[in-house]
Amino acid sequence: MKPVGTLLLKMIFFPLSKLPLRVHYFLAGGLAWLAGTVVRYRKSDVLINLSRAFPDKNYQEIKAISRDFYRHFADIFAEAVWFGGCRNPERLRRARIMEVVNPEALQGFAAGERSIMVMYSHCGNWELFGGIENYFPPGESPFTEQNFCVVYKKMSSAAWDAFFRDNRFAPLRDRKHYGGYLESRSLVRYIVEHRGEKKCYNVNTDQRPYYRGSDNIEVSFMGQRCRTMSASAALARKFGMSVYFLRMDTTSVRGHYQLKYIPLCEDASTLSVQEIMDKYYALLETEIREQPANYLWSHRRWKK
Repeated sequence: MKPVGTLLLKMIFFPLSKLPLRVHYFLAGGLAWLAGTVVRYRKSDVLINLSRAFPDKNYQEIKAISRDFYRHFADIFAEAVWFGGCRNPERLRRARIMEVVNPEALQGFAAGERSIMVMYSHCGNWELFGGIENYFPPGESPFTEQNFCVVYKKMSSAAWDAFFRDNRFAPLRDRKHYGGYLESRSLVRYIVEHRGEKKCYNVNTDQRPYYRGSDNIEVSFMGQRCRTMSASAALARKFGMSVYFLRMDTTSVRGHYQLKYIPLCEDASTLSVQEIMDKYYALLETEIREQPANYLWSHRRWKK
């Protein structure tokens, strides 16, 4: 039985999710102004992060990136609410909110038997991955509800956790029995249990580890040394998976993201965890420098 709080959240957000996407973007404009100017949501963290990441930029340039970030931040929320109303995948396909621009990069996964580890960041809108089959050209998606897995960290609020679980997989044909939504602490067990099956594991890999531990290694990120989560690389190496970096770019058309799968290695067992993570952060840094406002700057990115 779902928590009462989850039902209340659905009563609030489900009617909103049925509104056209353009209405959500109109509302997002007001939300961006409230968050960035009135409430100043984590404004000091945003400015400190940007100043450390781009020491060559002056204050006006940092302020401009900050302003664009809050617009993008509001769009993430608006798109996530709208996405929850895409119970009919056709609505999602018509909107073309996401598009995989290089499906040929996944031909090896489609034709082979090796599982893959997809490492992605807080760029673009990660809340929309539940519609992945609809982002490929017709008939070209190698992913299905049976082989696509998304790893998440359980939220402290049971109501919000259940709400997001349902919202993130709104377009699925069989949401009730979908087994690929994996809490991070259950990932190892799941991989072992499904070792003989071909799966795509999607892990949001951040430079701020959730836990202190020897598996969190040091990397260079935006010109600074910091510790990073490395479990995705370690598991890919242990089980001989292929590894991909998923890049998610915004375009000049609001409400349209381009997804690009970039191979990091064919067989992770041939590389060290450090080598995999260094490759990942090199690609992530390139992505951020090209579209600085497209990254989630509201979390403290560098801590002692």
